[in-house]
Amino acid sequence: MSRSDPWEPRVSVVIVNFQGLSLLKPCLESVFRQPYRNIEVLVVDNGSTDGSVEWVTAHYQRVVLICNRENAGFARANNQGTAAATGDVIILLNNDTAVSDGWIPGLLNMLEQPGVMVVTSKVVTEGVPDRFYEMNGTINYLGYNIMRHFRDLSQVFFAGGASLAFRKIDIGVPFLPEYFLYHEDVFLSWRMRLAGFDVRMAQDSVVHHVGSASTGRQSSSFVTFYQERNRLLNALLLYDTLTLAKITPLIVLDFAAKCAASLLLSRKSFTGILRAYLWPIVHVRWLCSQRKALQGSRKVSDSQILSLMSSKLIDGDSSAARVTNRVAACYARATGLSSHG
Repeated sequence: MSRSDPWEPRVSVVIVNFQGLSLLKPCLESVFRQPYRNIEVLVVDNGSTDGSVEWVTAHYQRVVLICNRENAGFARANNQGTAAATGDVIILLNNDTAVSDGWIPGLLNMLEQPGVMVVTSKVVTEGVPDRFYEMNGTINYLGYNIMRHFRDLSQVFFAGGASLAFRKIDIGVPFLPEYFLYHEDVFLSWRMRLAGFDVRMAQDSVVHHVGSASTGRQSSSFVTFYQERNRLLNALLLYDTLTLAKITPLIVLDFAAKCAASLLLSRKSFTGILRAYLWPIVHVRWLCSQRKALQGSRKVSDSQILSLMSSKLIDGDSSAARVTNRVAACYARATGLSSHG
């Protein structure tokens, strides 16, 4: 329930860094310019060799620095930072961001709303046209982003990991460490929705984002593996059995199309795709254990979850997209996945 008096909890800002020396200065400067003062800042460094640790030590003695000897991944490093944090509210912030003055109050105000468990900022990413901020996006049944879906600008399907907030007492460590990076924010939000909670965007909490500044240095096989595998894991772990059966033909179709395209364009991406789809088979015991726990915590049906997704297979308004998406909408209605496009 919302309070009449100002809510000013201690806030812990967790920033994961990997080879991000050039990014940390504007990020930390913007965080420490915040008018909101009841904060601590934790930087979790994933084995950087670019002088990041030395620079933070020299310039920001107030920062709690956690150093990993190697790249532990975005998911595990954020878990480390969250576990070490002393704040009541945790904000996970990408190192390639700069935040506005109203960043923290905006998140806190939305987090006070009834039923809201996770809140994301309005993240303005370099190179993204203004029209994509006129409506909020969602994901389709396969986990791909679909832009311009929600007219309500507080409504999102998931809270993006560039800037998201939650109460530590409610969630604890947010991610499965096996995710490493990519789609862990979708997993967290989807898990909260299964448990009957809401996920929202705070429009007055603005963050400017470079985007893929660290992962852009990785190989195509590395990136493809985690993107494809984690998208697949979200479906395998979080859909109920009946929905998963209905989604399976789409998964198979997507896999075949991706393999064909990657064989023509990039053998490294093809290797990443094959590894991604083999991983759940090799780790089937882990998969079944996690799925049992997640489905056991379910409080809402998949029909409620699916109503926040899109049946579209392709984002955009090209001729190919329109035809494909009409066919996809028909499939969704025929199988009971959706009554709308």
